[in-house]
Amino acid sequence: MTDSDVLKALESQLDLEHEFVDEALQSETQPKGWPAALVMFHISMWRERLRDALLEFRQARPYTAPPESIDEVNDAELASGIGTPLADAAARSKKLLTELIALAGELGDRPFKWFTANTTGEALLRNSYLHPRNHIGEYMRENGDGAAFQRLVEEGASEMRAVGAPAHILGATLYDLAGVRVAQGRTDDALALLEEALPMRPDARLVAATDRDFAPLRENARFKAVITE
Repeated sequence: MTDSDVLKALESQLDLEHEFVDEALQSETQPKGWPAALVMFHISMWRERLRDALLEFRQARPYTAPPESIDEVNDAELASGIGTPLADAAARSKKLLTELIALAGELGDRPFKWFTANTTGEALLRNSYLHPRNHIGEYMRENGDGAAFQRLVEEGASEMRAVGAPAHILGATLYDLAGVRVAQGRTDDALALLEEALPMRPDARLVAATDRDFAPLRENARFKAVITE
């Protein structure tokens, strides 16, 4: 994975979020789950943390590690974000992503520990590509746009393959794509993706065993084998 690959992925994400916000501004009425404004608010809060840490890192200072109590932090922040206008949350998230793109270009891919990421490039992809796509995809699925959700997952897996993403990042996108293939009735493709993804993300084996996306495969011998290897 090169520096330009990380930049390309982040710029793709910038375009996606622009389209997502524009659509929500025009059509959102009574959303299920988090409203788009809260999605963008949440994304921006985590981008701010990484931006601040990378600024400290750039200056060769000890940087602030991400919080350990993620659920507690999220709960407190989401409560404070309720009522934030979508336009404001989106503008803040866009500004932070633009700053992270600039930092990515300046720093390159250097050793840097952030959750499971071991380099700046990995941290940027997890924080500002995978994480927002997970939330935007969930919004699409909860609000009945299954086709858009599937396109989002397929695009993510394709882009992460193209940039040669690290195994723990690529594995996550292939796992999600396997769930999409089950919904499409493409069982063999789904199983092949799981066989590829789970060695990259062994932690996902237990998740797959109870994941509702794989419910149709529960009694499939090949599925049972891949989640218990």
